[in-house]
Amino acid sequence: MKHARYLIDTTLRDGEQAAGVVFTLNEKLAISRQLADTGIAELEVGIPAMGETEIAHIQAIVGQRLPCRITTWGRASHEDMEAAAMTGADGFHFSLPASELHMRIWKKDADWALSTLTDLASEAKRTFKYFSVGAQDASRADPAFLVDFAQAAEAVGAKRIRLADTVGCLNPQSTMAMLQTVRAATRIEIEFHGHNDLGMAVGNTVAAFLAGADCASVTVNGLGERAGNAALEVVAAALRHTTDIELDMHFAQFANLSDLVSKASGRRLAWDKPVTGQGCFQHESGIHCRGLSEDRASYETISAEDVGRTRSAFVIGRHSGSAALVNAASELGIPLTRSMAQELLPQIRRESERLGRGLSSEEFQSTLEAYLLNHNEVWS
Repeated sequence: MKHARYLIDTTLRDGEQAAGVVFTLNEKLAISRQLADTGIAELEVGIPAMGETEIAHIQAIVGQRLPCRITTWGRASHEDMEAAAMTGADGFHFSLPASELHMRIWKKDADWALSTLTDLASEAKRTFKYFSVGAQDASRADPAFLVDFAQAAEAVGAKRIRLADTVGCLNPQSTMAMLQTVRAATRIEIEFHGHNDLGMAVGNTVAAFLAGADCASVTVNGLGERAGNAALEVVAAALRHTTDIELDMHFAQFANLSDLVSKASGRRLAWDKPVTGQGCFQHESGIHCRGLSEDRASYETISAEDVGRTRSAFVIGRHSGSAALVNAASELGIPLTRSMAQELLPQIRRESERLGRGLSSEEFQSTLEAYLLNHNEVWS
């Protein structure tokens, strides 16, 4: 069976599990609304078993009646399911250990995992419109057990299984192998959940989709435990520009979403963060700037406008070329010929070396005006 592809955002659950991050209720409401505006299909918004405050926050999110499925997360226990039922959320996800390592840590075994899955499924079907089950540490599990797990989940009526790369130890090739093994054995929806410990969460998530995953859980800016999760905005852009998988999302909302979560989490965006970083659309190199002046596609896969950023002027600095100086001067309303720009370049480069950075707009204008005055040039 072929299912529609989609993303599940877990910023308000797994994202908030990043060390030191706490969202206020108002921040949770604002983030969930902004996520809904991007066209996200599902929000995983918290852990009801944390207590009354968490339940109240989830109830408030549910009360917004957003145009997406609202789910919560819990352990494989009746108590966690009862807490989830109090929230009014559409669905519930519970997690079971899948690897021998995790089973040993929690003093469980494969028989316990499969019997508990069957036991909780009947209650979940009675209680929620939608329920899914997770194979925790699936990336280090026996592939044969993952097949048994998926088939058991399908048999008891779960809507979806989550294959979690809990410690981010997969690479795209091993991700594809895991997904293909499970996909060949079951028709249930498969979700991939990738962590970024080795910097491969986005690549692994894209690989999972290519191998047959129906959906993936992501977080805004890749916020999450340790090195974080797969970043929603980067996964969506990578799928759009490197595959034929289209998620029907509103990309122009991504910049506002990134900024909102960055501020609420206290985690500053890296200047050159892919897709939504403030500097990921800035250019200084002379050959790049010249090509970009002719066609932005020469050195950009996506444009700033696509994701809600404003296109930046070229950075004027040590690596600039004469074409960039002509363009920058034109934006200031000052005419500059190509031959004059060639004469000015050595001075620009010396100034950039002295400063140890590119020139600000004001510094460039001051240097330009001084050059023109020294050459008896008049402009208006």
